Amino acid sequence: MIRLGIITSCFVFILSSHVFGNEKTPLKKFELPNTQRVSITSSTGTQYELIISLPSSYKSSPNRRYPVLYYTDAYWDAPLLSSIYLDLIFDRAIPEFIMVGLSYAGDNLNYTALRTKDLTPTKDATFVRDSGGGAAFLNFIKESLIPKIEREYRVEKNQRAIAGWSFGGLFALYAMYSEPHLFDRCIAISPSVPWDKGVINQLDDEFIKSNKMFNARVFISYGKNEESNFVSAVSDFQKKVVDRKDINFKVMNFSVENMGHAGAKSSGYAQGLIWAWKDIKPN
Repeated sequence: MIRLGIITSCFVFILSSHVFGNEKTPLKKFELPNTQRVSITSSTGTQYELIISLPSSYKSSPNRRYPVLYYTDAYWDAPLLSSIYLDLIFDRAIPEFIMVGLSYAGDNLNYTALRTKDLTPTKDATFVRDSGGGAAFLNFIKESLIPKIEREYRVEKNQRAIAGWSFGGLFALYAMYSEPHLFDRCIAISPSVPWDKGVINQLDDEFIKSNKMFNARVFISYGKNEESNFVSAVSDFQKKVVDRKDINFKVMNFSVENMGHAGAKSSGYAQGLIWAWKDIKPN
C-alpha cells in the first residue's frame, strides 16, 4: 500500500515543477502588449529609454495616424498606463493613441535623483536633491524626442498630450505653459504645486497674459489622504485655474477618495485619459 504522504509529496513536487518552473521548464518573461523599448541620447549626453506602446490596430491600418500621449516616470508607470489604456479602449471611452513613456537607460539607476533634476522647472537650493533641469528636459523633448517620434511613427502632429504624476504632474503643467504649441492636452496627477514656493502659480499668471486665446484640455487631481498642506496647495490651484473667465481652458478637477500620494495615481490617470481625449473619443 502506498502511503498518502508519499502521494502528496509527489503531487506537490510535480505541481511545483509546472507552476514555478525548473531547469527543464523555464518561466516565460512577461511583456507588455504592442510595446517596444527605444534608446535615445540627449544633446547633453543623458541616455534615455522610451517605452513606446502602439495601438493594436497600428500594423493592420498602415494609412492611419494616431494621437500621442507623452508621459513621465515610465520606469514605474508603463505597466499601469498600459493596463488602464486597454481597459478604457475596451469600454470605448478613449480613442486609440500611441503612448511614449520617458525612462532612463542603464541598470541600478537612482530614478528619484534623475527625475528630480529633469522634472523640476526651477532650482531650489534648499532641496536635498539636485533640481531645476526642467528647461533642458523640455528642450530635449521638443528638439529630439518629438521629431524622432513623428519621423518614425504614424502620428497626428496636432494631437499631443503630456502627462505625469507628482514632479511629473508639475512638469506636465510647466511644459504646457512653456510650449503651448506642443501640448494642448495636459494630465497633472498630484502635481507638486508647492515646489519652490508655488512657482507654478507664477508661471500660470505669466502665461495667461499672452495666451488668452489658447485652447486646452486640462486635468488636475490629487488624493484626499495626501498631506494636508499639499492638498490645500493643489486644491487652491485647481480653483484658480477653473475660475478663470479669460482663457479657453476646459478643466476637470478631480479628487480621489481614501488615497494618498501614490495610491491616487491609477484613478487619476483613468479619469485624466478620458477627459484629455473626450472631444475625439469613439462614437
